[in-house]
Amino acid sequence: MRKVILMAAATICVAGLAHAQDGVGVGKYRWNAKESHYSTGAYTTEQTMEITKNDKAGIAVSQVVTPLDGKTFSWNIDAPYDNKMRHASQWMSFAFSRISANQFHDRYIMSDSGIRGAETYTITPNKLTIRGAAVIKGKKQPYVEIWDRVQ
Repeated sequence: MRKVILMAAATICVAGLAHAQDGVGVGKYRWNAKESHYSTGAYTTEQTMEITKNDKAGIAVSQVVTPLDGKTFSWNIDAPYDNKMRHASQWMSFAFSRISANQFHDRYIMSDSGIRGAETYTITPNKLTIRGAAVIKGKKQPYVEIWDRVQ
């Protein structure tokens, strides 16, 4: 009986821990230009990101980007962590997979330019770090983006 009670308590603790990890990274972020690095140089002057859901089922994320040409655009997606490609805008698609409570991976395709890439997001209490690489004209271009949590 004692063994059953201990196993039930352990199961409740593990389930509670997994549930407590849901929502990691939910918040608003601002791109940190000084700490971010691109092999091709920065493509944007400003960008913000909001994660409104991050749980075992999936992620909801949106981004507003102002590229160097000044023409602001945005995209958003609410997708399961199933690694299947889905549209986030008319010209951009993502496939997400969860690595751990504070890490997820995506693959992306920009249908207007043919650029493809993959990224791994790591979430800490005050920052979000994206390590990725885009394939541009057949050449792999690595980058690291640092995002500061603002809310």
